[in-house]
Amino acid sequence: MKANVSQEMKFRLLNAAANGSVIAKDVLAELKKECDISDIIRGSYNFFSTKRKRTSCSSFQKIRIVFTACNKDLAHENFPDKGNPNAPWFPKNRADLEPSTFIGLFKNLPQYDPDDIKYFCSAISLDSKVSIKICSSMNDFIEAYSEENYILSADTDESTLHHSCMRYADKARNAADFYHNFAGAKIMVAKDNHGYIVGRAIIWDNLKWEDDHGGHTQVSLIDRIYSSHSFVLELMKCAVQTFGIIFRKRYNDYSHLKECVVMTPVKDYDTETCVTVSLSLEVPVCQWHKKGVPYMDTFRYISLKEDKLELRNNYVPDIIADCQSTNGYAQRNAMVCPLCNRVHSDSNSVFCSQCQSSVFTESAFGRLLNGPAIKYNGTYYPRTLFKKGKPISQFKRYLQIEKLYSSYE
Repeated sequence: MKANVSQEMKFRLLNAAANGSVIAKDVLAELKKECDISDIIRGSYNFFSTKRKRTSCSSFQKIRIVFTACNKDLAHENFPDKGNPNAPWFPKNRADLEPSTFIGLFKNLPQYDPDDIKYFCSAISLDSKVSIKICSSMNDFIEAYSEENYILSADTDESTLHHSCMRYADKARNAADFYHNFAGAKIMVAKDNHGYIVGRAIIWDNLKWEDDHGGHTQVSLIDRIYSSHSFVLELMKCAVQTFGIIFRKRYNDYSHLKECVVMTPVKDYDTETCVTVSLSLEVPVCQWHKKGVPYMDTFRYISLKEDKLELRNNYVPDIIADCQSTNGYAQRNAMVCPLCNRVHSDSNSVFCSQCQSSVFTESAFGRLLNGPAIKYNGTYYPRTLFKKGKPISQFKRYLQIEKLYSSYE
């Protein structure tokens, strides 16, 4: 007789194959062969199904798939069952098999790489085909970051998607504002066939790659990937080449900022080449609406050069902020003078040493403000920061930069 498999198992294998599992594709090919089951399966098993093992986590369920193999009584009047609940499926003839053991039952399949087996185990735990696209609207960011849109299952209790610090509604909206309006980034989104989010990653275009000789090349990068299933992470990595993105992070974490893998040939580098790169993105000072910044996996540093802000993946002397706080605001690295916008390191003074004398006078009674103060937006400031009753451009820039250090509104 031919192999008999349950509908659930068939759908899981079909979706896993569609999602890139080589093993699922090979297993399906074996099961479709017009031959006796003894020609493809070791032992006397003749019926196969899948079973979900669930573990409850904080906001989702970890689902692990095991295969059930059964030696049905071929002489019984109800066999083959064709969905008949009274068919003889006796416990003594049934065995639960781990995916690797199930694969080993097939006589004609090769010895697979451990990574292929890991991919198969992850892919069969999601009974859905995954679609991936790059989006750019603010609503796309909000949707991708909000946990209410996440799939309710994962293949591990350590799902990076479900444990993201930016998944809450208030943080998701502010992150969307920052990435869309300030950084001009895009987002790669992976969804199941019900529209639930299973993966997301920021896409950075127009990055400036600084070489050792002072030259610059414009490149793109996919940042850290957050996913509910490990195979989705690999699927999104593969999609990078399809979309023509130059770099992906070599390590999917928040600590290796500069290590990248070439995905589309650039300069003298071929694909799959590992490189260490210093990247920056020039961003406008005055085009984001909210206060604070999201937690940044790669471009954690903000520097100020003249009147331009830069997001960077490397530390340089003019860094003013570090953006790896989960509290919704940046950590201050240096002070920016509101009068001249120079970066200085005196945390006890807002103004740089060159501007102190134009703002204050040292007297017998201590430091005195030169001239009257002017009330602006409910707060008093030195008159020096205003011209014809309006804030000077440096002061405006200072006030905008200060939003980095305020928590979300």
